[in-house]
Amino acid sequence: MKIAVLFANGTEEIEGLAPVDVIRRCGVECEIVSVSGKTPVGSHGISITADALIEDVFNNTYDAVVIPGGMPGATNISQNKNAVTLIKKMVDSGKIVAAICASPAVVLGEHNLIGDNKATCYPAESFIKTLGSAYTGASVEVSGNLITANGPKSAMDFSLAVCKALDITPKF
Repeated sequence: MKIAVLFANGTEEIEGLAPVDVIRRCGVECEIVSVSGKTPVGSHGISITADALIEDVFNNTYDAVVIPGGMPGATNISQNKNAVTLIKKMVDSGKIVAAICASPAVVLGEHNLIGDNKATCYPAESFIKTLGSAYTGASVEVSGNLITANGPKSAMDFSLAVCKALDITPKF
């Protein structure tokens, strides 16, 4: 099993690193994949060392993709054609797609990747409007192959929901 967690300049660090940490504690391969060079800098100035660059792995096969939020991180992911190609491939193949905070709206919503699923996001009015009738307001929403969450406070529950969907158990 192999999971990709996307990072960009401006990614909310806890929303990306919590899933990486929890998934790796399950003994599962989890790659930090950057859309912003080898060392993207998060929204709070924390530099992250990527395992791979999106341009090198967007055609790879993953069992799940995790899309952290944060601004402008979500926008940077949404505007990266290779990231969008990977995410669309995951959606089309029915694989787990997990997005948190701004990313359900800015990445998935903007590219019409929600489908008939329910979703939640950071409760900014513009994000809620983007999700439209899919928006539930839940802290974490699991709907079909889509897992969404509302922000940093839900990062651990979001990470555990990803593990549950993949039928893997963290060791802590």
